[in-house]
Amino acid sequence: METYHFDIAPPETTHQAALQILKNKQTGKMFVGKMKKSDAKKWEAQFHILLKSKKPKEPLFKDKPLRVIVALFYLPPKSRPCKNIEWKTTKPDADNVVKTILDSLVTGGYIEADQKIADLRVMKLEWDKGGFTEVMIGEATPFVPSDPR
Repeated sequence: METYHFDIAPPETTHQAALQILKNKQTGKMFVGKMKKSDAKKWEAQFHILLKSKKPKEPLFKDKPLRVIVALFYLPPKSRPCKNIEWKTTKPDADNVVKTILDSLVTGGYIEADQKIADLRVMKLEWDKGGFTEVMIGEATPFVPSDPR
């Protein structure tokens, strides 16, 4: 497994929250898209900058099924300090947050394509020392059922 630490607080908003009905200035047609100035777009742009600084020479574990673990370390609310790492069970939804991260790993050259991910785990955590994101990428191994039948 390759582990990458990114000094960027996990996003508080997701790509879905940024979606709006927009109008094409040239054709006048309506479409669903992201506003350029949305918080989700700003976070994604910052994440892309951090990805460039640690980019591997070629996609990791090329031609292999991948295991990806994303650990999102959020800062807890000031009203509830968190000296030990605890689960975050409030918004944003983990599945919506991870979509942006996975897309960025593809465009950043870390993985070939997100369909190569056979094993995905996302952890939303709160911690007083939080405010960062970690991504682990490795080769996936099959799950062996307890009852092979």
